[in-house]
Amino acid sequence: MISPAPEQTALPTRRRNIKDWLFSIPLRFKIMGLAVGLVALFGTVTIFKVHDILLSNMKTLLKEESLSVAREMSPHAREHILINDIYGLTRLLRSTVENRPEVHYAFVVDNDHEILAHSFTNGFPKNLIKQIHKDNLQEQILPLSTTEGIVWDSFYPIPETGFGGVRVGVSETLMQEQISAFLRSLFLHTLGAILVALVLSILLAHILTRPIKQLLDATQALKQGNYDCIQTKFLQDEVGHLVRAFNDMLLQLQQAEHDRQDKEKIRKEFLQRIIGTQEQERKRVARELHDQTGQALTSIMVRLKMLDKAQPTELSREIAALKETLIEEIGALHHLALELRPSVLDDMGLAPALEHYSAQFQERHGVEIKLVTIDMEDKRADLCVETCIYRIIQESLTNVARHANARHISILLEWRQDQLRGIIEDDGNGFNPEGVSKERLGLYGMEERARLLGGTLKIDSEPGEGTLVSFNLPAQCISECYE
Repeated sequence: MISPAPEQTALPTRRRNIKDWLFSIPLRFKIMGLAVGLVALFGTVTIFKVHDILLSNMKTLLKEESLSVAREMSPHAREHILINDIYGLTRLLRSTVENRPEVHYAFVVDNDHEILAHSFTNGFPKNLIKQIHKDNLQEQILPLSTTEGIVWDSFYPIPETGFGGVRVGVSETLMQEQISAFLRSLFLHTLGAILVALVLSILLAHILTRPIKQLLDATQALKQGNYDCIQTKFLQDEVGHLVRAFNDMLLQLQQAEHDRQDKEKIRKEFLQRIIGTQEQERKRVARELHDQTGQALTSIMVRLKMLDKAQPTELSREIAALKETLIEEIGALHHLALELRPSVLDDMGLAPALEHYSAQFQERHGVEIKLVTIDMEDKRADLCVETCIYRIIQESLTNVARHANARHISILLEWRQDQLRGIIEDDGNGFNPEGVSKERLGLYGMEERARLLGGTLKIDSEPGEGTLVSFNLPAQCISECYE
């Protein structure tokens, strides 16, 4: 296997480091850099573009001006040549150069390229003579390189004489100086625009990053559990919408935290009450075992000792009394065991356990109960779920017996897909559920049992209209429950 070259692996790493560095730059510097960079880029492109346009236009104008001056001077030169006025021709040429700063020179040549008159005061330049002898006598414009820069040289024939022509050289120096001055001014204006963009970007960065910094501080405070960090001042732009959304989220978190604390408080109270109720139940069981079962067993022991001394005629009567006592105690122990944990729930399932409990409740309290189960045959839910539903229905019936004065109770239990749904309805006195304190362990215990198993429980009731308890629980659950 060929390993990659160090240069190949180093390049992506370097790019990744540059990318990470760019993303780590603070937002205010990004805004400032973007604003200043855009202005600087626009200014630089503008300067170069203007320079190219001006340079192109300058060359065009200089060509046109050079030929225009030569064309303009040609008739005047003709008049001086016809009268052989070389002095006047020279004055004409020098006057033209003096009055037009952009004109570098002007001279007249004959058909043999001999110079008749020129505008130079210190003699005709030799290098210019060499370039002139290479030219013909046709109208033309050529760029010449001189010691003073580029000169646009134009030749225009003298009309109606067939005698040579006028040559005019227009220098780029003056126009270039003007262009350079304009570009310097444009550059200074660009620097000014950059400074203005820098100031405005600093102001904009402050306006944009200040609420974001406040949001960051508020987020850090929120992370520490401080919910009193609502932002009161914000703009009406997108950042303001973000701040407003943060405030809404914060209010929801405050409410959620408040509800969580309330639920946690109620949950702790519920657990404390569960533990207290369990202890009370244990005390009651212990008391019943001691007071009733213990005394009965003691009585049986005494009677057994008496049987040792009893006459044969008294044995049958004592044995019958002992049998009756044992039957009563066995029934009491059986009833106590059913209240603590019905064995039929573990052995046969939820539906038979509810049928057995409903029959006992109906016999004990004289209330007609109608139990309907749907699609519950040959199905067993999680044991914790079955226990929860059993306790919910048990608590509902206990509340009916204590408070409702109902005559009829209907219970519906349905297995639908992977859910167990139930309804307990009575025709009793009814009550206002919103007015019931959370300290009522029975009602809150039913709700808490359903919630712990991932289900829901709802109580609907009105004074004089009876009560309806409905619940929905998953058939399989791994959560803890309280029996």
